[in-house]
Amino acid sequence: MDKVSQNLYEIFGEVIAERDFLKAFLITAALAFLMYFSAPQIVKMLGREDLLNALRVTLSALGAFLGFIVSTATIEPKRIVEEE
Repeated sequence: MDKVSQNLYEIFGEVIAERDFLKAFLITAALAFLMYFSAPQIVKMLGREDLLNALRVTLSALGAFLGFIVSTATIEPKRIVEEE
């Protein structure tokens, strides 16, 4: 896809293509949900059923963080440089 036909959006001062934003969102959401739904198996292995809710929150936050790292490494912002 060439640069002319991309829909560009500005988010927190960075310019990103719509396709790249959607890709980053899906990567982050997928990793967060994967970690969230893996918590019951981990709790079962540990034998600590009382930690399920805390582990779900912790692992989903870790998954979102990992998704952010993967998205940052794979998607580059489209910077607009204006010279005065």
